[in-house]
Amino acid sequence: MTDYKKISRNIRLMYAAMIAFLVTFVVLCELGVAPLEGMMVGAFDGALIYYVQVFMFFFTGACVLAALKGFNWILKNRVHTAEKAERAGLYTEYYFCRLTLLAAVMLMGVLFYYAMLENWGMYYALIALAASFFCLPSPEGVEIELQMGD
Repeated sequence: MTDYKKISRNIRLMYAAMIAFLVTFVVLCELGVAPLEGMMVGAFDGALIYYVQVFMFFFTGACVLAALKGFNWILKNRVHTAEKAERAGLYTEYYFCRLTLLAAVMLMGVLFYYAMLENWGMYYALIALAASFFCLPSPEGVEIELQMGD
């Protein structure tokens, strides 16, 4: 018997740890403990900053798309085709990958914001944060997603 509450709790704990890490990182940057502010402003010229902005735009879009729609594909093609005993483990593993993709965008956005003093970085981080709210399953949601393949 699969414990859907435990799976949901583990996913929510991973999410809370991810958010706590990012908030701690932002607080350390704001307090000046992590000397990132403006670190890369003089290192790049205007054209290279533009290329980095465009890369971040597409990186954010690709990661959010992979986390939201790609997870549905993995759910259908990997999790639902596995044996019933393996489904819960695969589901949790792929869910952690999903949250890691969004955490990578948030971290890159915050780094981009502080290192280059560009507001776009915080916009990218906020996009990933908003998308991550759609990735928090309830125990009922976990049960529905795991039983869809039956």
